Amino acid sequence: MTTLQSRTTAASAVRPDRQAPERPAGHTTAWWGMVLFLSSEATTFACLLASYFYVRFADPGPWPPATAPPPELFWSSLETGALVLSCVPMAVAVRAAKGGRRGALVLSQVVVWLLGAAFVCFQVLDYVVTYPESTISEDAFGSLSYTITGLHTVHVIAGLLMVLVLIASTAVGRLGKRRPEPVGIVALYWYFLAALSVAVYLVVYISPYW
Repeated sequence: MTTLQSRTTAASAVRPDRQAPERPAGHTTAWWGMVLFLSSEATTFACLLASYFYVRFADPGPWPPATAPPPELFWSSLETGALVLSCVPMAVAVRAAKGGRRGALVLSQVVVWLLGAAFVCFQVLDYVVTYPESTISEDAFGSLSYTITGLHTVHVIAGLLMVLVLIASTAVGRLGKRRPEPVGIVALYWYFLAALSVAVYLVVYISPYW
């Protein structure tokens, strides 16, 4: 019996590859944490957009009120287009991370960041154009519009910080084929921002013209 155990131990030592643990299947805990976070944020914005329509149809007067200028479509269209377009380089970044293509990963992340920064700039210009005729305390239309678009912009700024962390981590070699998960997690958040930008654009900027 002792001889048999010794032979088994020796065989295991000769073939260490058979002792390697299997990689866990499915998504990581961080991935599921992001999904839960996005679910809660989607609920928050759904309540805000529902409140917008509730106040609009509960108000017997014109919408937007006569004292408020109509929504500016030029800058809002540019900002929405920039954020939706940024999903393309973000998808490239995810593929580059899985394939271990470091140069493509850095370049695509930089493009994502620039398009996201353009969104923030266009949103600020939109505020400048409508101020001071429309402010957050002017009327219900202004309060809802600034709250929804402002909260969305804050989320985009948070996304820009995440992308900066990805760029820095890629530059020092911490992200790549062996560790692509963080890129995919940030991509989930970014896709959410792009989808949300379309919803905000349709509700806040387009629906008043219906």
